[in-house]
Amino acid sequence: MRKSRIQARRERMYFVWGSLLFVIVLALTVAAFWYQHKLTPAVDPVSLCPASGPTGHVILLVDKTDPLNFTQREAFHALLEEIITRKVATGELLSVFALGDDYTATAKPLIELCNPGDGSDQSELTANLKRLKRQFEDKFRAPMQALTDELESQKPGRASPVLEMIQLISINGFRKHDVHGPRRLILVSDMLHNTLGLTMYRGDYDYQAYLDSAYGRKTTADLAGVEVELHYVLHTPALQTRRHLKFWEDHFSHIGARIVAVRPLEG
Repeated sequence: MRKSRIQARRERMYFVWGSLLFVIVLALTVAAFWYQHKLTPAVDPVSLCPASGPTGHVILLVDKTDPLNFTQREAFHALLEEIITRKVATGELLSVFALGDDYTATAKPLIELCNPGDGSDQSELTANLKRLKRQFEDKFRAPMQALTDELESQKPGRASPVLEMIQLISINGFRKHDVHGPRRLILVSDMLHNTLGLTMYRGDYDYQAYLDSAYGRKTTADLAGVEVELHYVLHTPALQTRRHLKFWEDHFSHIGARIVAVRPLEG
C-alpha cells in the first residue's frame, strides 16, 4: 500500500512538472512569435499602408521634359533620398509621377507606397527594430530609389504640359485616395509650361489673361488644402523671374493650394 502511495505521488509530481514544462514551452513559443511581430503596425503587404488607411499623402511630380546636367542630377538624387527618409512620415502615402511631353502617357503614378517606418522612433523593448528596418529598406526605400532612371530624361521633350499634369495628379493622386490627413505636393520642375494653349517661352505670365481664356478654364484643377514645395530647376534663368513665380503662386492659390517653399535645385 505504501509503495502504491509513493508511486502515485511520483506520478502526480511527474504530471505537475510535465504540465509546468508544457506551459513554459508554450509561453516561450508565444513570446518568440510576439517578439517577431510585436507592435509592428499591421500594414497592407502590397501598399505598406496602415490597415486603417494612410495618415497623409505626399505626391512627388518630377519634370523630365528636359535633361538634368551633372550637378542637377546629383542634387536630385540627394532630394529623392531626403524625401524617402525625412519628408514622408510613417504611415503616409508617397505617390510618384513623371511629367513627360505627352501627359496622357504619364497620367498614372509610377509607384505608390506608404512609409512603413524604419523603427527609429520605436524602442527595442516594444518593437522588433530589425524587422522594421529590413521592411523599410527592402520594401519602401529600395523600390523608390530604383525609379531614378525613369525620372530622368536624356533628351528635351517637344512640350512641357505642367498645367495638364497638375490636373492629373489631382485626379489620379489626391482625389483617388482621398486621404484624411496632411496633403503635400513636391514639384521638381523649371515650371516653364509649353503647349499650344500656352507657352511661357515667350514670357507670357499674365495669370488673369490665362484664367479668362478657354485654355485656362480647360486646365483648372482642385488641390484644396494641398501644401506645395517647389524645387526650381533653373534651365532658363532669364525666363524664371519673379513674375514667372508669381504666375504659379496665383495659380496654386486659385485652385486651393499654397506654395510653402521654393528652393532652386543646385546646378
